Amino acid sequence: MSNDSFHYFVQLPAELRRMIWMHCLPYRIAEEDTPDGFFDGYESKHVCWNLRMTLQNAQIPAIAYVNSESRQVALEQGRLLEPADVRTMESLWVQPHRDVLHLNWTRLRYASWGVDSDAPGWVDEFLLQAKDLGMRPSVAADLIHTFSLKAVMDCAGDADALGSHNSFHFGIWDTPKVRYHCRGGGADDVREIVDILPWAKGQRSRLDIAMAGVSLHITREVALRSGLFGLLGDAPVQMVDVDDEARLREFQALYREHALEKEPVVQTLFETFTSSLFKMAVETWKRKAEWTILAYMWQSARDRNLDILGTNPGSAWLPHLSERKYIYMDQYLPNEPHPWVKHARQIAPKLRLRVMVRYCTNECYIKERLPKGFAFE
Repeated sequence: MSNDSFHYFVQLPAELRRMIWMHCLPYRIAEEDTPDGFFDGYESKHVCWNLRMTLQNAQIPAIAYVNSESRQVALEQGRLLEPADVRTMESLWVQPHRDVLHLNWTRLRYASWGVDSDAPGWVDEFLLQAKDLGMRPSVAADLIHTFSLKAVMDCAGDADALGSHNSFHFGIWDTPKVRYHCRGGGADDVREIVDILPWAKGQRSRLDIAMAGVSLHITREVALRSGLFGLLGDAPVQMVDVDDEARLREFQALYREHALEKEPVVQTLFETFTSSLFKMAVETWKRKAEWTILAYMWQSARDRNLDILGTNPGSAWLPHLSERKYIYMDQYLPNEPHPWVKHARQIAPKLRLRVMVRYCTNECYIKERLPKGFAFE
């Protein structure tokens, strides 16, 4: 008899067996689409083809294939989203009470697809879907304001150099701006966030933000034994809070011990994620994102003539704001004592900044599989 076998499981009361099956269900990041923006060889110089892991992550949990009892538990906790409900995949299994619904798409994706940048986006449908499912939504940072991991890595730990390699990232051209008037039928994705996300009056909505990502090329057996990707290894996509250094170190240790082939860039990424410079950069991004969200909230409130803004909506800003084409963060800041600003601060989405970690068995780092002309840096 094997020492790791428990032959009396079937003799346990049904209630205990169901509790065990429930414990085996993964907590997952249910991806609506592939995360090309995090692994395209530009932001982090870390190439990885993620379709296989995204498709695996979309499948029904492993316990559904053990026996009829475990399958019943899995079916009670989840449901299958059909093609009409999923943008880039044939189907997606979600567990509304356990999973986070994540959208990798940003408007930059349209450029690579050759789609008009002003074309309607995916944000409104995604948020309404999360609302209908009762799931916490998660989006990529660039959807709100550009974040460049490459700009952080280029600094080599020098905080004074942040933005000096490329003034667009953390430099003078990185100042957030919002149109004074709503664009109309265009690309105001953040406007859709502030109009849709507050789902319950009196409650502060929450929005997870994927700031960056790293892919670990390890075997499925290693992922399973680690327990970091679900107890049964069926949750290949994970998110870690940017300030959870202990958890990030766990994934880093797994990479060091079990990577199929050592990739220096992965070690550099983990060192970056746990650095004070990265924390400084994400906090800078957060301030800009919160300003952008507040500016769109003000735009929406002004368009709806909310009484709390008073007869002079521009008084919610310092200095007082008059009509113009754009509002810039370096020129206008919220007037904190203003009643509307106080109210907006209370109901604005609370942003949870996170790092995406995935395990991949594709051996994407093999030189023969890299895009022509690409080289790791």
